[in-house]
Amino acid sequence: MTAIQMPTSPARPQRARIVDRLDAVVPWVYLAYAIPAVILLCIGMAPVQVPDELHHFMRADQVAHGGLVGQSLAPRDTGGTIDVGIRSFGDLYHDMWFHREVKQTPAMARRAGDMEWTATRERVNFYNTALYGPILYVPQAIGVLLGRAGGLSIAQTMILSRLLNGLAACLVGFLALLLCRRGRALAFTTLLLPMTLSQLASASQDALIITLSLLALAIVSRVIAEKRPAGAGEFALFAFIVTATTLARTSQIGLALLGIALLGPRDAGWLRKVAIAVVAAVPILYWMFVIDRLMPVWPPGVSVPDQIDYLIAHPLALPRAMVENIAIEGAWLARTLVGIMGWLDTPMPSSYYWAAAAALAIACMAPGNSGAALRPGALAFATVALIVIALCGALYITWTPVAAPSINGLQGRYLLPVLPLLAWGVPGYGIRVRRWLEPAWWPVLLFPLVTFAVMPWVIVERYYGSWSGLTASLDALLFRG
Repeated sequence: MTAIQMPTSPARPQRARIVDRLDAVVPWVYLAYAIPAVILLCIGMAPVQVPDELHHFMRADQVAHGGLVGQSLAPRDTGGTIDVGIRSFGDLYHDMWFHREVKQTPAMARRAGDMEWTATRERVNFYNTALYGPILYVPQAIGVLLGRAGGLSIAQTMILSRLLNGLAACLVGFLALLLCRRGRALAFTTLLLPMTLSQLASASQDALIITLSLLALAIVSRVIAEKRPAGAGEFALFAFIVTATTLARTSQIGLALLGIALLGPRDAGWLRKVAIAVVAAVPILYWMFVIDRLMPVWPPGVSVPDQIDYLIAHPLALPRAMVENIAIEGAWLARTLVGIMGWLDTPMPSSYYWAAAAALAIACMAPGNSGAALRPGALAFATVALIVIALCGALYITWTPVAAPSINGLQGRYLLPVLPLLAWGVPGYGIRVRRWLEPAWWPVLLFPLVTFAVMPWVIVERYYGSWSGLTASLDALLFRG
């Protein structure tokens, strides 16, 4: 007797493909969220109210005029020659920094909006951004050139530079999500945090540091998922990202550790990749000499040689300082990762941070990874550890008084470029677990709506006092109403 074969139900494979289809649309959902948010923030955020944005704008003007390397200024300052209008423009807004009671009024906005580009250039000290490489200032520099050529005011040119920088970063973020094969949900959430969006909607190089780093992570995740060595083009793009972001922030050199995954035991293209790596290393080494030459006068109590000597004599001093920072500033570091607007003086509501923490945790567990997690997870955690140590070490040596018990200048936002690596340690789920965890994608995809419901009110209250103050100020700033 022939056994009767019952037809198999298509339900399981159909459900198994839900996450795959969802992954395919995630990059487009990101663009639908990010582009309107970035445009509105570029226009609505008061000028130079992102950390160091005035100095980033000065650096962009310097790059636009061919100043690829900063200049040493007597006696021990660092900066360059910029249009005098930028300094005057920034002077109008200095009093807003760290003073929540100071708002942008229509009168202030009108004065700022009347400021034009001049034919006069002056040497100005902007020591913190003059040390950065020129590559990640290209969108902002194009904005400066277009603004000057088009007869725009300085305020209008800053908005244009913000827009070009933000839209370029959105495109890179889209490509990262398109290529990503591990930690895509966490990458999506990271790209839409308030802190990330505020950087994207500014003249800061952090916009491209974050999104280019996520693109590098995506390239590596794709190679790991496909169990193959990287092609020469993939390796070259990865090497370019490491170089460009390291010139902007030296701790980014830790990304190079991920390059291990781009090689194979019988990689026919290994010689070409070695050549690419050597070429990529040359500008990094050159820029280390540039930084040494341009290093400005140290803050009181700070001495790079003495601090290095102290660390050599006390090798556990840096780990102890890192633990001290976590113990004392752990909550603040977490909030500056999620988002404190402005010059870190405009927090979101406390309930928002708890919601963001839940969204990040859910994003870590949302299905989407494939294959075992041991090797990619170990590589990911080692990379995060290396970047954290490099970041803390750089801040301790260059900005922290000698033998201090904690580290000066540490902020959570510096970890945004590698935050999605924390999800690489999650293995690919079996079909049953995957189906059970599919609903985790919904809070991931919907949490940005919470951000967009809260963030505008925070910005309006902090910088304008009311919605009518916002519209009147923008009219005066951009249209000279």
